[in-house]
Amino acid sequence: MFKPSPLVSAVGAILVLAACGGSTPTGGGLGTGDLLVGVIAPFTGADAGLGPAYYAACLAAAPSINSNGGVGGRNVKCEQFDTRGEPADAVPAANKMVASNSNLMAVVGCTSDEAATVAPIIDRAHIPMFCMTGQSEFNKTTLKYFHRLVPADVYDAFAMVGSALFGPGHDPYKKAALVFGDDIGSQAFVAPATNAFTHLGGTIAINQPIHLGASSYRTEVAAMLKTKPDVILTEALGSAGTYLKEVKTQNGGKMIPFIGSSATIDPTWFQQVRDAIGIDDLLKYYAGVDLGYTFSGPAYSEFLTNLNAAASTFKDAPKYKQRGSTLHLYDGIIMTALAMVATNSADPKVYNSKIIDIANGTSSATVVNTYKDGVAALKAGKSIRFVGAGGENNFDQYNNSQSGYILVGYDKDGNEVTVGHLTPDQTSKLIAAGG
Repeated sequence: MFKPSPLVSAVGAILVLAACGGSTPTGGGLGTGDLLVGVIAPFTGADAGLGPAYYAACLAAAPSINSNGGVGGRNVKCEQFDTRGEPADAVPAANKMVASNSNLMAVVGCTSDEAATVAPIIDRAHIPMFCMTGQSEFNKTTLKYFHRLVPADVYDAFAMVGSALFGPGHDPYKKAALVFGDDIGSQAFVAPATNAFTHLGGTIAINQPIHLGASSYRTEVAAMLKTKPDVILTEALGSAGTYLKEVKTQNGGKMIPFIGSSATIDPTWFQQVRDAIGIDDLLKYYAGVDLGYTFSGPAYSEFLTNLNAAASTFKDAPKYKQRGSTLHLYDGIIMTALAMVATNSADPKVYNSKIIDIANGTSSATVVNTYKDGVAALKAGKSIRFVGAGGENNFDQYNNSQSGYILVGYDKDGNEVTVGHLTPDQTSKLIAAGG
């Protein structure tokens, strides 16, 4: 899962992330009036850190579109829909989003907490969605309006195991504690990590689901330490600081190395863990995995400029400059707007399939990195491939885009630092072992 503080009342452009619908114009023409991106995600509850990262993506994408003519003159705005990270709460949020917004162009968000319940609602409404769910049930989904710009959680799990076994700067870790939240999304890492780690010679010291948001993990940490692991694989969004501080306290002031998923490359996660165990121990004992972003180039430069400017609406927006989910959802919104221009249609049943064409491109396609350049190329009669702030996309027949992993750490300011890569041979071994 990709979590900052709740922001349910923010104003300005809003993207809806997971499920949207409503009646939309049919036939040709781009119509009139503002367009809406729905951001459907947790803004309150244990996973409240997820929603703001996705909201920031919309706040950055909207001005890229609006300052360059909009979508046929129509401006893009963003709106939050809070799922609270609970499937039961997500359904009315998704239904409300779909029923009350006839101008919904796309939805972003829909995390593993609620994707299973909201994605079908959005799909039935024929609204393109860009979901940040890693659940395996979407690996071969039949939902035509579902798009996933990041690998499934199973690959994050493999990468974490790869960091433990092949990562630089340490001997292979052989005895791992799995400390993940007891929520749906977090538990998706457990089985693939267990399979890959044990099949490659490691031992699971303890599999310990923890309840996110608890005030203390004294009992849980005591039980974990008794198993004497040499590494902790974790995510525990919102609770990692509390848990790891208890580890340091009960372990005589010394940390155990811990490896986090790509969701731990997050400003809130960094701050909570830094404040809990100290910056020196965070830098020394933490390792993470990510998707190999460059954080450079024309697409990223425009994204960063808009993200910084969005601080006037959402003061924490600039913190998400290296958040993978924020980059990808920004790209998803831009690609949707370009698909509408390319098809000259505000009907999602018409422009939805064009999103994949623009993402994957063809051998003769013109590569574009911004909405402005994409519109110019389309008006010149060219086919395009959009390579955005998150890099290239390569969608398969199930609308899933895959990419490779890097091994990372933090610097003292919370910026991501690349420390290594998983080789193709290592990646193949991990997939074979975890399958």
